[in-house]
Amino acid sequence: MEQLDKDHTPVYLLVVDVTDEFSVAVKYASVFAAARKGRVGLLNVIEPGTFDHWMNIENKVKKELRAQAENIIWDTAKRIGEITGDIPMICIEEGDRKEVVVDVINRYPNISMLILGAESSANNPGPLVSYFSGKGLSRLRVPLLIVPGHIEAEDINHIV
Repeated sequence: MEQLDKDHTPVYLLVVDVTDEFSVAVKYASVFAAARKGRVGLLNVIEPGTFDHWMNIENKVKKELRAQAENIIWDTAKRIGEITGDIPMICIEEGDRKEVVVDVINRYPNISMLILGAESSANNPGPLVSYFSGKGLSRLRVPLLIVPGHIEAEDINHIV
């Protein structure tokens, strides 16, 4: 995501996962970015393992997690490109998801919004939505947009 510092195009950051609500958030962010002449940024966070005493296993697991992260992020980038006509910004980081999100937002001044998909059929909308819509909100220097996971993809064009 180094390129963010060089241009002034607003970037709408999505945190990558494999949930149904993430798919809705991808569509929303893509239409939103295209309508505002912005770009989508994708952040995939690989959380640290607990294999400290098994170094060989830890290295193998890290490589597998990195490969999975790359596959997911490139599949998502392709979907975004089909909607926006633009390749999104891509970032894969290791660490605690909440901390990495805050760090990436603070590191890149072009990021102008955090967009998260929320699970709408459960009591808990998801760990990042719960955190950033609660006590973590004060740590964000950008607005938080929460996309309800039950929105139909075809309705998004009318909403944005």
